[in-house]
Amino acid sequence: MLHKLGLSLIAVVVMTPCLHAEELDSKQRVEQVVAAAGGEEKLLKLFRFRERVLITATPAAPVTADEKGNRTSVVQVAGDWWLGTNKRDKDKVRVLCWAWSLRILIDPKSKIEVLPETAINGKSAFGLRVSESLKEPIDLLFDKEDQRLVGIDYTDTRHLFSEWKKTSDGHRYPSHVAGHRFTDRAKGMLNEKQWYQTDILELTPLSELPVELKPQ
Repeated sequence: MLHKLGLSLIAVVVMTPCLHAEELDSKQRVEQVVAAAGGEEKLLKLFRFRERVLITATPAAPVTADEKGNRTSVVQVAGDWWLGTNKRDKDKVRVLCWAWSLRILIDPKSKIEVLPETAINGKSAFGLRVSESLKEPIDLLFDKEDQRLVGIDYTDTRHLFSEWKKTSDGHRYPSHVAGHRFTDRAKGMLNEKQWYQTDILELTPLSELPVELKPQ
């Protein structure tokens, strides 16, 4: 009995530092990616953006200077998303926006887990899995070299981010996103062809909701 108790105590002593180290590692990773984005004050919170959204398996030609786009939205990160004056009722798109803003990583309800390294477009990447603050876990993938967000794995799709831009106030955002459905998510296998793409043509941070969107 004493022998078994001794082994149990040794197991607790040995395992506890490992768990603590893992916790520190996830915290450090979050600090790194937030710092790479310019710090918490530069993470988007409320903004308006105009985009060209296409459901297409064939990548569209790059946007031109006179591109008008086909959708204008106002987004309150971790809150509502309006198309014109109508709220979107799709929870997935709100979660995706919350994730690529990185604010999901600093939400006190989020549990963060560091994922094994992988490769995105031939470059090394590390992942952070977020759970508990949302219904289904979401994986954020970051370039190992510059800690910039390069992909998000959520439900049946990997969303790939590129062509990063910066607002006049220093808020960074991906101006091009392409979605590829998984053929086998467990193995990280993707359909070679995209199923959608979006190009952000203009993005403006807002200090408050437009009058027409405020509760009456």
